[in-house]
Amino acid sequence: MTYTIVVYAHLLGAFAFFIGQGIEWAASSLFRGASSTEQVRAWLRVFSVSPPLSGIGLGVLLLSGGYLASLSRVMKQGWIPATLLGIGIGVVLGIAVILPRMKRIRKTIPSLNEPVSSELRSLLSDPVLLSAIRIRMLLATGIVYLMTAKLAFSPSAIALLVAIGTGLVFSIPVWRRPA
Repeated sequence: MTYTIVVYAHLLGAFAFFIGQGIEWAASSLFRGASSTEQVRAWLRVFSVSPPLSGIGLGVLLLSGGYLASLSRVMKQGWIPATLLGIGIGVVLGIAVILPRMKRIRKTIPSLNEPVSSELRSLLSDPVLLSAIRIRMLLATGIVYLMTAKLAFSPSAIALLVAIGTGLVFSIPVWRRPA
């Protein structure tokens, strides 16, 4: 019975995490096209749902995944440290790249509803921010692949590099598109 509950918790954690990441990607794509600061604020409110949803989902995933891995005695398989490395990269991207840029965007928005200034437009179209969001989403997808394929460490690391590379490919349009 406990095993079944933990498996469901693991699936719900994954669902919450991916929904949070999807919201982040969609909102960041949409607030780039905002014409007024009120529209930017609206998309930032949608975006603000992502960190708590993704954070809770990740916490549930780690706790339930650790429990399930200990039950099945797979803690020493290569995909586990590769997965933890991938999670670490995603957390660093969030803390070092995404959060500071989002704070800067929030500070730049004037209190009144105005057209989007060139400074704010530049922050909203920051290719580094938008690339980090895409890379994190595809890195998470790569981690799901590792959970199912259960590869040794080297192939797992290669799979994560492919996921990061795919995130970079999905980021090409944001580097080419003018602010």
